[in-house]
Amino acid sequence: MSVRMPINGNTLKWARDVLDMDQETLGKAANLKPERIGEFEAGTAQPTLNQAKALAKRLDRSVAFLLAPPPQASDVPKTVDFRGHDGKDYPAALAKEIKRAEQQRDALRDFEDLSSRVKLGKITWDNLDLRASEFRNHLGLTPGFVPPVRDADQAFNFWRGALENAGYLVFQTTGIERSVFKGLSLEHEVLPIILVNGSDFATSKVFTLFHEVAHIANRTSGLCLLHEEVWQEALSNRFAATFLMPTEEVKRALASRQSTLSPMEQIAARFRVSKLAAAIRLRHLDIITEADLEEIRQTSDDAWQQRRQKQRESDGFVPPWRLRYRDLGSTYIGAVARAVDDRRIDLVDATYLLNARLPMVEKIFEEYFKTGGAQ
Repeated sequence: MSVRMPINGNTLKWARDVLDMDQETLGKAANLKPERIGEFEAGTAQPTLNQAKALAKRLDRSVAFLLAPPPQASDVPKTVDFRGHDGKDYPAALAKEIKRAEQQRDALRDFEDLSSRVKLGKITWDNLDLRASEFRNHLGLTPGFVPPVRDADQAFNFWRGALENAGYLVFQTTGIERSVFKGLSLEHEVLPIILVNGSDFATSKVFTLFHEVAHIANRTSGLCLLHEEVWQEALSNRFAATFLMPTEEVKRALASRQSTLSPMEQIAARFRVSKLAAAIRLRHLDIITEADLEEIRQTSDDAWQQRRQKQRESDGFVPPWRLRYRDLGSTYIGAVARAVDDRRIDLVDATYLLNARLPMVEKIFEEYFKTGGAQ
């Protein structure tokens, strides 16, 4: 006879609701029909131990959590504005990522002294160049500086490290389509969060980082697709483009142009940004037309779709621990590793904080110490 778990049906429903997950989606995790989930929530039936484990895992909870009464408030930030999606709620997979990001931020604050961050004043259409220049100064960068690397992933890691050194926390996601979101931000006085879609192009992710910095500065943090028709998105796009490609530097580069490259290609190469980002900047400066920009945007989307298709057809395999390392980043992993090393927490705690089993945790720590925290 199977052991039945006396879970709290109200807690099961609460955990499902905060992730905006329907009964059918949850039921698939344990090979159960939606009606059965309804019975568990109503308290007229109880799951087996294995079913309870499967349900808890899908909800990103522990079985013990399901045994207790439901919390009074949601632990998934509801201040996130799902921009670009007509007011619809964000999917359960993304809600889980947001919840974990908040938990990881709380853990990092327990481990490290992170009492300050570089703050940026409110960004408006009239002060874009000034705010972009100020932020470069805060990061210790000259107007003409670009990351001293050629590889796009290395450039993203450079900018990610610069932001984390300035008091921002950056995470990536795995397994969520770019059509759902490109990036989101969660505004906090200390250690605001930027979450970027790991499936995007590295150069596009760089643009997303500073797009979200603008949202945080203006306290309009939320979820983005970088749509220009929303004025907050357009303003954040303009800030990101201005920060990465300062106005005077762009004009200087175009004035000295002698190659056969188009203006867009030249700016993209000069500042280590995507062609789309370069096109957005040139449009801001009225060097190309809106029709030119839309054509480049469509070309960029087509290229991304082709890359995703090749990835799906590829036999290449990326170890799960490496993806977890990429998503969490060296700042957070380093804080957990040091806490283990100092015996403030043990490896069991680390498995929870890194959302990984012990063998994966050991691989992640090995990589961190071997590379000195490099991404």
